[in-house]
Order: sequence, then C-alpha cells, then structure tokens
Amino acid sequence: MTNRNALFLSIRPRFAAQIFAGTKTVELRRVRTRIEEGGLVIVYASGDTKALLGAFQAEKVVASTPSAIWRRYGNKTGLTKREFDGYYSGSDTAFAIEIAYAWQLAVPVCLHTLRKKREGFRPPQSYHYLDTDTVLDIGGSALLGEKSRRSPRSAASPSPRKSYKSPRGMAARMITFELGCAKE
Repeated sequence: MTNRNALFLSIRPRFAAQIFAGTKTVELRRVRTRIEEGGLVIVYASGDTKALLGAFQAEKVVASTPSAIWRRYGNKTGLTKREFDGYYSGSDTAFAIEIAYAWQLAVPVCLHTLRKKREGFRPPQSYHYLDTDTVLDIGGSALLGEKSRRSPRSAASPSPRKSYKSPRGMAARMITFELGCAKE
C-alpha cells in the first residue's frame, strides 16, 4: 500500500455482506477518496450491525460519468439500476473502487468495543482515514491483511485478482454477529 493511511468506510450491512460473499466487487462513492491501487479499505457495517467486519484491498479507483460506471460495473455493484440511478441522482461524476480481494475478521468488533479500545471513537458517516496504529488498536493485525484471514480466490476464474469467494457459512456468521452487536 503506497498510502500509509487506511480508508475507513461505513457501508450498509447488505453491501458489506455482499463484499465478503464476493458478489459485490466494486464499492461505489459519490466523492473521490484518497485511496490508491493496493490501498487498505476497512469495512464498518452501519445500521443495526454497528461493527467492524473486515477489510479489502483496492485494485484501482475509476472516475467517470455515472452512466459509464454503470455500463462497466453494473452487475458488480450489488445495486439495481434504479438504486444506482437514485444514488447518483444529480451527480456528474461517479467513483468505483475495484476490490482486489477481501477478508473478514474471525469475530467482528462491535461499536461498544471500538469505543472501549479507542476513547472518543466515532464510526465514519461516510468515510475517514485511519493511521496504522489506529487500525492495529481497533482491529488488530488481521485488518492489515494476514493471509489466513483473506477470502480464498477462485482458481478457476480467468481473473483471480478480481474474483474471490467467502468461506462457507459466512452469511450465517454475519447474521449471528449482527444480532450479537445489536444486543450489546
């Protein structure tokens, strides 16, 4: 990673689950972030989940018109065309962060735990940046991409850098974590 700061994204639980399941391979943004090729992106699931779930490595960031981004990535976004158009309504530029690979934490870090680990911790409204020491404090070395934590890549894929699958049972574990964090 060339930028020493990680991009800390707040993502709706539905989309976070899709990222770790490998069905969403592009994260969309209305505003350009400073993430670069190979950059670390930390995934915080918002909504009822309120937990740090894992991370992904950015393949690259593409800026274009919303219609060009849809043509290129539509089926990789986790959105319907109607949702996509609503999200980019009034925007001339769309940003797509291609996901090289993703890995999830063995156990999510719930918001109350994040606040115990870092006084004054606030999850991002959309995004902010974290230095390496903060990443280690809130999520440990697993967030930095230990190979054992990465979602395995599909060997049959013609483009293994962009294709991955999550471990079996991920959806069930995600639901369990969501309920666990929501109750605390």
